[in-house]
Amino acid sequence: MSDHQLTLATLLSIKTRRERGVRSAMARLEQQRVRLEQHKAALLQARRQLWHQWRQCGSNEQVLGPVEWRSYRLQLANYYQQDHDLLAQVEATGDEFMRLQVAIEEQQDLLRQILLEQEKLKILLE
Repeated sequence: MSDHQLTLATLLSIKTRRERGVRSAMARLEQQRVRLEQHKAALLQARRQLWHQWRQCGSNEQVLGPVEWRSYRLQLANYYQQDHDLLAQVEATGDEFMRLQVAIEEQQDLLRQILLEQEKLKILLE
């Protein structure tokens, strides 16, 4: 085997290891994507339950004294704050999901480039 062929074979070996690394990174990113989707679904479910409780609380018709009225208002404010917090978490999860999608696309582009380079090296080795 000539030095040229040996160099090409070494480059192909390096590209193959790099491909495995990129595929491994893509698998990790995909797992993160699935976890984020599950987390977002759980947050949205918690928010729907909160809305249901909030509506239940608001649908009660009763006469309230000053102390009960203050307690009722605090309870409604608490529902509002919990909803606001859940919405912020949903938005943060959505932002993280978008960043993850970009990272996945970058890894896919890198993988395509590596596979193309490997194919070129294989042709040169023939």
